[in-house]
Amino acid sequence: MRLKKDIEIEKGPDGYVLGGEDMEASEYDMLTPLSDEAVFLIEKVGQDEFDEDTLAGLLCSEFGMDYSRAIDEALAYMNHWQDIGITRW
Repeated sequence: MRLKKDIEIEKGPDGYVLGGEDMEASEYDMLTPLSDEAVFLIEKVGQDEFDEDTLAGLLCSEFGMDYSRAIDEALAYMNHWQDIGITRW
């Protein structure tokens, strides 16, 4: 899995806003706010290919999570990102 190109993250008054050139204004509302973990992961993986193990490893190293919690969170992020349409294969 990869993130779509041209995803931008900005700090807004209500948290982080995720957007990009291909997103319409209405899509910004459902993407706000993002957690610090989600912002970190999005910025870290960039355009690289990733899977749940990649994301879990990043969560463990950056936030000190134990692996079982990190893998659950990684899968949840991947499912959410797929649902909102910011990933590609």
